[in-house]
Amino acid sequence: MATPTIKEQSPEVLASLPLEDLNREINRCVYGYTNGGTSQGRKSFFKRLVMLEQIRENTHGIPAKQRAFRVR
Repeated sequence: MATPTIKEQSPEVLASLPLEDLNREINRCVYGYTNGGTSQGRKSFFKRLVMLEQIRENTHGIPAKQRAFRVR
């Protein structure tokens, strides 16, 4: 069986990622949120971004930004 991609991993697995990989995934979500095509796509990236930043705050002590989803 193939190794699951980061997108398919559970929050428990994501919490064990090194900080560099977690930041890379957060940057991917920021890009998708700001440049996504549909509102559903942007909202999906936004939800994942908030979750990843919360994981980063809990595991690595880097404060998560306060974010609010706004439809353009």
